[in-house]
Amino acid sequence: MQASMPLDAFTLPFDGARLIEASAGTGKTYTIANLYLRLLLGIGQQRPFKVEEILVVTFTNAATSELRDRIRRRIQDGFRLCLGEPSEDRFLTQLLHALPDRQLALRQLDLALKTLDEAAIYTIHGFCQRVLSDMAFESALLFESEFTLDDSELLSMAAADFWRAHCYPLSADIAAMVQAKFASPKALEQELKSLLGARDAVVELQMEDFSKLASGFSARIARLRLAWQRQAEDTLTTLCKLPLNGVSYGKAADGFPKLKNHWDTMTAWSLRCEGTPPEKAMQAVAYGNIKLNKGGQLPGPETLSLLVQIDELLHAQENLMPAFLVLAKNEIQARFDGLKAERNLMAPDDLLKHLAKALGVQGSGSGSGFEPASEIDREIALRLSSEVASRFPMALIDEFQDTDPLQFAIFSALYRQQPRAQGLLMIGDPKQAIYAFRGGDIHTYLGARRTAAAHYSLGTNYRSSSAMVQAVNTVFSVRERVFLSDEIPFEPVAASDSGAKTLLIDGKTQGPALQIALLGEDPDKGLNKQTARALMAEDAAAHIGQLLCLATEGRAVLADKQRPLLAKDIAVLVRDRNEAAFIKDALTRRNIGAVFLSRDNVFATKEASELLHVLAALAQPRDEKRLRAAMATRLMGWSLSEIAAFNQDEEARRQALECFERWHQRWQKQGVMPALMAFADDTKLLERLGGDKEADRRLTDFRHLCELLEQAGASLDGISALLGWFEQALLDPGSDEAMQLRLESEQNLVQIVTIHKSKGLEYGLCYIPFLSLARDSRGKPSPLLYHKDDRLVWDLLQTDEGVECYDAERLGEDLRLLYVALTRPVYGCRLGLANHSRMLKAGISSEVYKTALGFLLGIDSKDCDINVLRQAAERVSSHAHGSEIIGVVDIIQHDLTVLESAQHESTEPPSPRKPNRIGEESWRVGSYSALIAQGAGHTEHPGDIARTHEETTAAAIPGAGDESFSVLELPLPDEPEPASQDTGALSRFSFPRGANAGSFMHQVLELIRFDAVAETLPEVLPDAMAHFGIDTQWQPVLDTWYQDLMGAPLQDEKGQFALGDLSPAQLLVEMEFYLPVSRLKPGALGDLLALYGYRSDFGFDTLNGMLKGFIDLCFSHDGRFYIADYKSNHLGDTLDHYHRDAMHTAIQDHHYDLQYLLYTLALHRLLRSRLAQYDYDKDVGGCFYLFLRGMSASSPGTGVYFDKPPKLLIQALDALFEGKEIRL
Repeated sequence: MQASMPLDAFTLPFDGARLIEASAGTGKTYTIANLYLRLLLGIGQQRPFKVEEILVVTFTNAATSELRDRIRRRIQDGFRLCLGEPSEDRFLTQLLHALPDRQLALRQLDLALKTLDEAAIYTIHGFCQRVLSDMAFESALLFESEFTLDDSELLSMAAADFWRAHCYPLSADIAAMVQAKFASPKALEQELKSLLGARDAVVELQMEDFSKLASGFSARIARLRLAWQRQAEDTLTTLCKLPLNGVSYGKAADGFPKLKNHWDTMTAWSLRCEGTPPEKAMQAVAYGNIKLNKGGQLPGPETLSLLVQIDELLHAQENLMPAFLVLAKNEIQARFDGLKAERNLMAPDDLLKHLAKALGVQGSGSGSGFEPASEIDREIALRLSSEVASRFPMALIDEFQDTDPLQFAIFSALYRQQPRAQGLLMIGDPKQAIYAFRGGDIHTYLGARRTAAAHYSLGTNYRSSSAMVQAVNTVFSVRERVFLSDEIPFEPVAASDSGAKTLLIDGKTQGPALQIALLGEDPDKGLNKQTARALMAEDAAAHIGQLLCLATEGRAVLADKQRPLLAKDIAVLVRDRNEAAFIKDALTRRNIGAVFLSRDNVFATKEASELLHVLAALAQPRDEKRLRAAMATRLMGWSLSEIAAFNQDEEARRQALECFERWHQRWQKQGVMPALMAFADDTKLLERLGGDKEADRRLTDFRHLCELLEQAGASLDGISALLGWFEQALLDPGSDEAMQLRLESEQNLVQIVTIHKSKGLEYGLCYIPFLSLARDSRGKPSPLLYHKDDRLVWDLLQTDEGVECYDAERLGEDLRLLYVALTRPVYGCRLGLANHSRMLKAGISSEVYKTALGFLLGIDSKDCDINVLRQAAERVSSHAHGSEIIGVVDIIQHDLTVLESAQHESTEPPSPRKPNRIGEESWRVGSYSALIAQGAGHTEHPGDIARTHEETTAAAIPGAGDESFSVLELPLPDEPEPASQDTGALSRFSFPRGANAGSFMHQVLELIRFDAVAETLPEVLPDAMAHFGIDTQWQPVLDTWYQDLMGAPLQDEKGQFALGDLSPAQLLVEMEFYLPVSRLKPGALGDLLALYGYRSDFGFDTLNGMLKGFIDLCFSHDGRFYIADYKSNHLGDTLDHYHRDAMHTAIQDHHYDLQYLLYTLALHRLLRSRLAQYDYDKDVGGCFYLFLRGMSASSPGTGVYFDKPPKLLIQALDALFEGKEIRL
C-alpha cells in the first residue's frame, strides 16, 4: 500500500489524480477552502482559475451550502489580508508572501466574491444534471427531459406489471411458493429495491431459465403426490424398523410420534389437489435428512425411493426461487427504465447512468477498472469528456469515501483518462465510510487509492481536547487491522489543543475524557437487550441531569468558552429512532428537554398515507366509501372476508358503523389523540403487528404521526381543518420538516442524533449508550450482497460463505460507525458497555463479540461474562498514558434527578405555542407495578428502572423489543431473596425462594398439561430445572408437589373443581392485555376501592394512555371464565400457615387485590366484546390467587385465595378508566 505524506495545502501540486485522507476533526473543509483560494490566485500553477472553472462536488445539498459559505468566508479572509489586515493564520501568511501583485490579487478575489453564485459547487447529481442540460447534443439527452425526485410510483407500476405478466400464469403450486415469500408485488419490489441500484452486482451461479424450472417442479410435485399415495404406508413401516433418533422422531416405544405427525401432514397434503408439500414435514422426512442413532445404517435409495423424491424436490425448490428473483430483477429493471423513457422522465440516479453512458463507460466492479461501452460512439464520448474537462480543469471531490462505482467511473473518464493532464483531488476518509445503505462503496475508494498519483494525509485534530484525541488514538491502536483491512490503517493524529478545551467541575477537570460505563448483569439470567437499553438510557440521562444541575449552580464550566455547560452542548448518539425513543423518554422523566434530529420524514411513510384513510373515515363515519378505504389499510387490519361481511351482513355492518361513530365522537369530545388510541386499542393494533418484522418501525411512525396531529389540532379549528392540514403535509412534507427543524434549532436542548447524521458535526459532550448491544442477527439478510475480488456479489443461495462475508463487511462498517461516534465530542464521551446476552437452552450466550466495540476490546467468543468484559475494558484503559484519558466506571443505581431549572428553555423569545409533553397529560403505558409504586418516594431497583422506562417508552415505540415484539414486562418478585434459607429436609417449604424460583414455577405450569401431569411433567421438569439452575436434588420434591397441585380443590360460589380437571382447550396462558386509560388519578381510584373495602393508598402520577399487563392463566369451567395467578410466596413451613387470613395479609401487603381487579376489568372488557349476551354475574367466575406452597389435594382451602369483585365495582372501574366521572 502506498504510504501517505503529510499534506501541506500551500505546496500541494494540482496536476494528476491525488488523494487527500482527512481523519475526523483534522480540518478537511478548512483545507478545501485554502486550496480553492490558491487556485483563484494561481499560487503554484500556471494561471489563476475563475470560480466557474473549479468544480467542487460533495454529496448533499447541506454540504454544498456549507462549502459555498466556507469558501466565501475564506475568500473574504484573503481579501482583507490583501487590504493589509494582519492575520495569525499560517496559511494566509504564506499566501501573502507568495503574491507577486497584491492589487491583482484584490481584483481577482473581488471578482470571485461577486461571481461566487456562479461557482461550480454541486452535489454529484447536480453536476450530472448541469452537464447533461448544458451539453444535451453531445450527451444525446432529449432536450425535453423532465427531472423528478421521486420515481417510486413507476417502480411500483413496473413490479405490478411483472406480477401480472409472470405470476398470474403460474401453476397453483408455484404461485403458492412465490406468494409465501412475497405476499404482493410491493413485497417483491421491496426485496429487489436495493438490487436495482446495484446494476454491477454479479450472480456467480449459472441459473437455469425460470419457466423451465417451474414446469419441471410442477411435474415433480405431481409425481410425488401420486407416489406418496401408493408408497407412504410401506415406507413408514420400513422407517419404523430402523433405529431412528428419539430426539428427532420421538420414542420408539411410543411409535415415533413426531415422525408420524410429519407423515400425517404429508399424507394430508397428498390427498389435496393443490399446493406444495409443507416444508417442515419435507425437511424432516427427506432421505438426506433422516437421523439414526449411533451405529444405525440407512437403507439404500432404492429402498426409500419415496424419500429420495422429496430430496430431489427440495433441491429443485432451492433453485426455483433464485431463478425467479433473477427473472424478476431483470424484468422489473427493464420495465422500470421503459416506463421512465416513455414519459421522458429522469430521476437522480438516471442522471448518473445517462452521463456515464454518454461518456462511454460502464461499471465492471468496485475498483477503478471501467471499460468503454462498445455501442457508444467513442469519438463523441471523447469529445464530451474533453469538453467537460476543459470547462472544469480542476475538480475537488469531497467525501470521496462515499463514492459508488458509477460515480467513480464518471470522474475517471473526465480526469484520469484524458490525453492531457487534468487536476483531480479526491478528499475523504475511509474510516468514515458509513453510507453503504445508500450506495457508498468503500471498495471504490480503495480502488482509487491504489491508483492515485500521490496520497496525502491531514495529521492534526483541531476539534477535540488533547485527552479526547489520545483516548481515540488508544482505542483504535490496541488491535492490528482495526478496520479489518490492511488498506484502511489507523494512523494516530496529534492534538492542536494545549489544554484549554476542558470541562471543569468545581474548578477541576471532569475526569477521564472517555468514560467506559460498565453495566452489571445477573450471572444466572444474563442481560437481555431490552433491559440493557432501559438501564443504559437511565444511566446516560442521570449523568446528564447531574451535570446540568451542576451547571445551573455555575459548577460545571467549559474552560475555553468561559461559560457554564448548556443542554445544547450535549449529544446522545444512537443508531435509530427506537434507541432515540429510549433515551428521550429517560431524559423527559428528569425534565431535561431533548430533541431527536433525524433526516427521516414521517409524512413520507406508508403509515402516513394509511392514516389519512383512517382519519377520513373517522371524520365522516357514515361515508361508506371512506370506511371501505380505511378497512383496506394495514393499520385497520381487516381481512377480505371481513370487508365482504361489511358489504353483505347487516349485523357486521351495524357493528362497524358503531365503531366508527364511537371513534368520531371521541375525536369530537376529546381530540384526535384519544380517538386514535381508542382505534388502536379496539382494532388490536399492537397484537396484530406483533409478528411483523417491521412492527417497531410501523408503530413508532404511527405514534409519531398521532403526536403531530395532536400538536396541530391545538391550533386548528375542527376536524375538517385538521384533516386538511394532514392531507397537505402528505403532499408537501418538505415544508413541514423545514418548519420543525427551524423551531428545534432555536432550542437549548440535549440533541439526540443518529451517528450517521452526526458525521461532520461536533458536540461538547457525547453519550453513546447502546453500541455494545448487538443487532438482531437472526435470519439471513435478503438480498445477500457482499464484495468478492472487487466485485459486488448477489448470493442467491445465501451460502454460509456469503453470510460470513456479509457479516465481515457489516462489522467493518460498524467499526467505522464507532470511529465516527467517538470523534464527535470536544471535551469528553461516556461510552456504554453491557454484556448483552441471550438465554438459550445451552445457557447464557453473550452477543458482545458480534459488535464493533466487542471486536475492539478483543471479545471474540459468546462465552463472555461481566468479568471478562471488565478486564478487556481495563486493558484498553491501561494503554492510555494518564488517568485523564480513559477510565472504566460502573453504572450504578441512580436517583431520579429532576432538573428544576429551565436548562432546556429557548434562548430565543418563546414561540406562540409549545405543546406540553411532560406532566399528567403525557401519554404513556403503565402497569400494575407502576400504580403501586408510591410516587416520588418509591425506591427504584434495577428491575423498576427497566419497567418504568418501558411504561413511558412504549408511547414512543409501541411494542419495541429485542427477542420478541412484546413489550418487556418484569413482574415484581413474589418476595425478595432471603440472605439465608433453611437447609434441612427438602420440601416445598424449603424450596428456594425469590424471583428465579418463582419464574421457574411459572414456566413449568405454563408447559405441562394439567389433565395429564403424570405424562407431561417428566418431559418439562428436567429442561426447566436446567434452564433456571435448580439443583437436581429437588426433582422428587417437585414431581410430587406438581401432581399434588393438580388435585388441590378450587372452591368458588358454585362448587368445587381442580386444575387437573382442565384441558388445554379451556386454558389461555399468559394473556397479554392493554387497557386504554384516560387521565386516571390516584385519588379517584383510591376512593372507589376504599368504598368496596380494598386497599386504596396509591401515589402514582396521573396515567393517560394504556395500562398493560399479563395474566398468568385465564380458564373456563362450567360455562364461566376465571382468572388464576400463581404465587410462590413463603408464608410458613406447614400447610396450616396458608389459611385465608394469612393469604389475605399477603394480598394486602403486595397490593395483589389491585392486580386482580385490573385483571378482572381486562377479562370483563374481553368478554363484553366477544359474547353476544354477556352478563358479568353469569359469565365471570372470579379470581383464584394460588399460593403454590400451600396448595394440596389433602388440605382443602389452604393455598387457594378466591374473590369475585362486585359487578358494580368493575363497571365503575370501567367508567373511571374511560375518563368518566363516577359518583360514589
